[in-house]
Amino acid sequence: MASAGDAEVGRRLPVWAMGLANCPTGFVYGFITTAMGVLLVSRHVSVGEIGTISFVSFSPSFWGWLLSPMLDVHFTKRTYAFFFAGLAAAMLGVTVLSLGNLTLFTAALTTSCLGVVLYSYSVQGWAPDAVSGPEYDVMSGWLNVANLGAAGVFGGVVVVLVRLLPLAVAAGLVTAIVLAPTLLLVRFPAPPQPDGTLGANFAAMGRDLRRVAKEGRVWVGLLIFLAPVSFALTNLFSSLGADFHTSETVVTGLNGPGVAVVCSVGCLLAIPLCRRWRRRTVYLMSGIGAAGAAVFLGLTTHSVAFFAVGLLAYNFFQGFNYTASTALILEIIGPKNALAGTMMAVLTASSNVPISSMTKVDSWVHDKWGLRAMLFTDAGAAVLAVVILLPFVLPMIDRYMLRREKPVVI
Repeated sequence: MASAGDAEVGRRLPVWAMGLANCPTGFVYGFITTAMGVLLVSRHVSVGEIGTISFVSFSPSFWGWLLSPMLDVHFTKRTYAFFFAGLAAAMLGVTVLSLGNLTLFTAALTTSCLGVVLYSYSVQGWAPDAVSGPEYDVMSGWLNVANLGAAGVFGGVVVVLVRLLPLAVAAGLVTAIVLAPTLLLVRFPAPPQPDGTLGANFAAMGRDLRRVAKEGRVWVGLLIFLAPVSFALTNLFSSLGADFHTSETVVTGLNGPGVAVVCSVGCLLAIPLCRRWRRRTVYLMSGIGAAGAAVFLGLTTHSVAFFAVGLLAYNFFQGFNYTASTALILEIIGPKNALAGTMMAVLTASSNVPISSMTKVDSWVHDKWGLRAMLFTDAGAAVLAVVILLPFVLPMIDRYMLRREKPVVI
């Protein structure tokens, strides 16, 4: 006779469909990386100002984890996911309505990002209990298709909606689109009901962090995530149309559907690569690939054709990077972790710090010294990080990460 657990597994969505529940995360990030630059440049906002707004609005991706203990208190992760998706969707609608007021625009977009960060932590913290260990790579790939692929598509859609419709109508449609993928959560295997309190979970998080601090493998992982292999230019490409003599329509098409396709392909191609090679190798080498794309853009003529090639290549390697990093994070968390949401938050936050920081640095360099200086700065930071990490960090990973009865290839 089949058990209730077997019946639950039988009713669950395929792993790829579960991964697509992460689309709201991609939608909000897509607004920041694509729609925001196009819409603000048309209002004569400089690249430096756009970089600052991007830094502020994207910042919850690395400090939002401070609120994550609430995700393991009283309500299930499904309930928290629905609530924070609603917050993110509503505030993104307010953001669209606030295009003429940069202060309100930044505040609303930052709140939307915080909402979607906590939504993502809820969903991804739920994932280790919803799939088995051998499925982590597949889950990682599709979570990042939903993140990066959805970001590209949605960013382009927002620009079209704002250009063609009254702002109130566009804002309402943006809100509805962000909420739609949350319906997939109904078919996730039910998450466990937490039985702790907020105070106890903060205390538990402190104890857990102290325990983690004693594990060398986690410190090495954090060192890799904090290195500036950051893909920060994805937040700025949509504001560089004038530098490459490219129209708004072409910029939107490249940063929207174009990025969605190449990022998704990169995410999926990384799945077999992460099974064949160590995930940290895929992660670091993706940074070298992106650096090559940035150097290519810096050395070639600033035309539409070269802009398209460099931008798409850069984002292709971003897909590899995200799949490798998420698969590693899922493996570190493991199944039946009572504070999975908190741990997912901390590890993910570390990888977002260099993205936000380098976005600010790159945009400042652009306004002070120009496009080529920005491109070479971004590429140089990534190459320098990999050169430093390779000889010192990788032997440490072999020592710490492979010290198991059944080695995990990362």
